[in-house]
Amino acid sequence: MLYFNKLLNNLIYAQKESLLRKIILAPLCLLSFFYGWGNSLRVYLYARKVFPTRSLPCQVVSVGNITSGGTGKTPFVILIGEMLKATNFRVAILSRGYKGNFPEPFRLVSDGQQTFMGASQAGDEPYLLAEKLRGIPVIVGQNRWRSGQYAIEHFKSEILILDDGFQHLPLKRDLNLLLIDSSSPFGNGYLLPRGILREFPGQLRRADAIILTKARKYDNIKILKQNLIKVPEEIPIFQVEYEPGEIRMLGKESPLPPEYLKGKKVLAFSGIANPLSFRQTLLNLNAQIAEFAIFPDHYQYRPKEWEKLYQKATDLGVDALVTTEKDLVRCQGLEQGIIPLWGVSIQHVFLDNDLPRFEEFLFSRLSLARRTDF
Repeated sequence: MLYFNKLLNNLIYAQKESLLRKIILAPLCLLSFFYGWGNSLRVYLYARKVFPTRSLPCQVVSVGNITSGGTGKTPFVILIGEMLKATNFRVAILSRGYKGNFPEPFRLVSDGQQTFMGASQAGDEPYLLAEKLRGIPVIVGQNRWRSGQYAIEHFKSEILILDDGFQHLPLKRDLNLLLIDSSSPFGNGYLLPRGILREFPGQLRRADAIILTKARKYDNIKILKQNLIKVPEEIPIFQVEYEPGEIRMLGKESPLPPEYLKGKKVLAFSGIANPLSFRQTLLNLNAQIAEFAIFPDHYQYRPKEWEKLYQKATDLGVDALVTTEKDLVRCQGLEQGIIPLWGVSIQHVFLDNDLPRFEEFLFSRLSLARRTDF
């Protein structure tokens, strides 16, 4: 299982491929063609109003990407949620609840004070948003218009943030924020299932702003920005970098500083879209990685896998098992032993002078939308 996950990760994120690999994976190109054609037709029909787009009596901000994950949407939603809350906007988060388990059309994860659903019910990302964003309600549901109505009626929300909303065309938005992973902006250049692209790169033009994540560490950032020259000039480009926040432990309120990992021997594991990014974070914190296990994105850990991981950690004599904060919420309910389990949180930090520039852009656009709508 772990070998297969590593192989799959290498296949979809590799930006250079051998001729043999291309021949072996050629059948997937046909599926990618039909996927891309179908998606382009869908976008066209929404643009021509053949498919209806509904609006809500408040401002809607979408945070999304054009790949199948790994761009840091969740920490960016947390960042702008806190940014908007600090200026006394009444904010709510709308998520589709990917990998969640709830029969209702939509459901309240948190009212901003109390969390009503666990990670297995709501999905790991909505649950994490509910735990991190106190004072901001979080609602899950496929129909964002209906869950948005609920937020307005029950919380008098002024701004709704769509988590992973770039492809959710049925709901009109006032601002489209598109995140691109600077380390692997378009994966191997193919659409799903051959690659990680959810849309053709030409759809970048639907964005109102582009945020390049992990922008400091990669030499290809200049090449990427040159390629983005084709994006209309009115679409601003901002740069952010990952920084580790704090280390959390299940069942304990007091977190540890990220520097605590320095020199610690750890068994690390992760089930996120781009696990190698998490591995690099641990290396940057000078942790000694005895072993690094990769699981599928949004993987729901079961007692059997946990027992194997814990036994491996015991055999290796590590100081702790370490995972991402998103993975940590999916480990709730697993039996904890003597070796601690730590979850490392990640936050976005704007580079250079981009923070004041982004704040000016964000609030000017929202003010304009408010004047237009009301």
